Amino acid sequence: MVILLRLQFCPNFVELLMKEAILVRCRLTNVDEEGYLYGVPGSSGGYVETVVRHAARVLFGRELQGPLAFKTIRNTDFREVTLEVDGKTVLKFALCYGFQNLQNIVRKVKMQKCDYHFVEVMACPSGCLNGGGQLKPKPGQSPKDLIQLLETSYMDNVLVADPFDNALVKCLYDEWLEQPGSDKAKRYMHTEYHPVVKSITAQLHNW
Repeated sequence: MVILLRLQFCPNFVELLMKEAILVRCRLTNVDEEGYLYGVPGSSGGYVETVVRHAARVLFGRELQGPLAFKTIRNTDFREVTLEVDGKTVLKFALCYGFQNLQNIVRKVKMQKCDYHFVEVMACPSGCLNGGGQLKPKPGQSPKDLIQLLETSYMDNVLVADPFDNALVKCLYDEWLEQPGSDKAKRYMHTEYHPVVKSITAQLHNW
């Protein structure tokens, strides 16, 4: 089983690309004829969507078209999707948002009763749409109503794109990163957990 936690990395990524003149050669390509962006339906990046489609293609030769059918388990922040071949479930994936749901997953892992092959984990309930960087609700609008509105906007009328057929990503590798797993790719595209140590000076400044 793989559990993926989304982490923020390389905060000056765009500046880095501009410095190396990558953005000049690699143009934004995931737009339709009317100028609308397309990608993966959802609010948090679509890691599960990408892994499910790639696993279905590589392991079982299946091309999954259209949006995936997620099933709500405990609540809207805990959903799963399965891949069935000849009527048999061969792969099982889950979306797990919020610490309460995360605790349930961790408990199952410790008890060796977690049957998911891949779990996408987000600390924020409702995913990125409920993160600290989002706009605040308007006067008279509850946070729940705002999240519902955003989820509808992110899920409806989204053109589904093949994440492995992205001309922009291919350009970045061809012009800059060389190939997946290269030293440069590991340096700029991979990360690991680093504890943040607050200095006394920073604490006094905040106080």
